[in-house]
Amino acid sequence: MQTLEREIIAKFQQLQPDARVRVLEMLLAHAHPEFNYDAWWGEVERLQSDIRARIGETETIDALGLLDELREEAS
Repeated sequence: MQTLEREIIAKFQQLQPDARVRVLEMLLAHAHPEFNYDAWWGEVERLQSDIRARIGETETIDALGLLDELREEAS
C-alpha cells in the first residue's frame, strides 16, 4: 500500500460516522459513475446504421460477423 493510501485510510478512520457515509458515497459515485443509457443506446444505433450501410438494408449478419464488425470499429 502506498503512503498516500495509508494517509487517506488513517484520516477516514478519524471521521465521524455520518462523515464516513458522505465520503464513501462520494467515492463510490466517482468510482462507478452512473450508466448513461441514452448515450449507450445512441452508440448502438450508430453502429447499427454503420453496419447496415456496409452490408445493405435487406442483408443480415450472424453473431460472429457482428463481433468482427465491432472489432473493426474498435481498432
